[in-house]
Amino acid sequence: MSDVKDIKLFLMDMDGTVYIGDKKIEGALEALEELKRRGKKVLFLTNNSSKTAVDYVKKLSSMGYPATEKDIFSSGEATIRFLQEKRPDKKVLLLANSAVYKQFQEAGIRLVKEDADLVLVCFDTELDYQKLTAACNCLFEGKEYIVSHPDLVCPANPHSIPDVGSFMALIKAVTGRDPDLVIGKPYKTMAEYVAKDFGLRPDEIAMVGDRLYTDIKFATDNGMTGILVLTGETTLPDL
Repeated sequence: MSDVKDIKLFLMDMDGTVYIGDKKIEGALEALEELKRRGKKVLFLTNNSSKTAVDYVKKLSSMGYPATEKDIFSSGEATIRFLQEKRPDKKVLLLANSAVYKQFQEAGIRLVKEDADLVLVCFDTELDYQKLTAACNCLFEGKEYIVSHPDLVCPANPHSIPDVGSFMALIKAVTGRDPDLVIGKPYKTMAEYVAKDFGLRPDEIAMVGDRLYTDIKFATDNGMTGILVLTGETTLPDL
């Protein structure tokens, strides 16, 4: 773990770290301002693939924090980039809400309802039985299975809500399959994109988040410094 003064880039989780639902977490925005005052770079790195960068900019702005689309990198955007680079001609059966579905379409991803080459599961807040059945049918046929991130729940008010990890458990109960690839935290694909984009070594990067199994594991598995906050999913008894 690097000395904090040597950290050049702070990766900030959002749900459970900066806010919960529509309520900002006390002190979070002030901490972000202090990092910028000290000349540190800040990138909001979220596994939540239910929103676009535009959505996140609006949300942060409504809470009093000025941000641009370049300040946001979600597992959804990382997944688009992966598909463009590694699966450019594949037909994708995508589970995602309408806004994110449109984002993938506009990025040139070949989205289909049948005869897919792979199944991609994002944080679909409009998930229904028909979508789940279509995905499971493809997986029974042996198609590649990718998910944007593994979070079990998403912090919300008044209670957490099911996230992609919960969808994975349901799909496994039906098909017996685990994902062939997970893009978001804690896995290396997202870490490699960040390090490349900023031209930094892993020991010059810190990940700030509320989850041991995604945020902190992301840091430790990829040579970064992990900074745990107890404002979201993880609590003192978990340590």
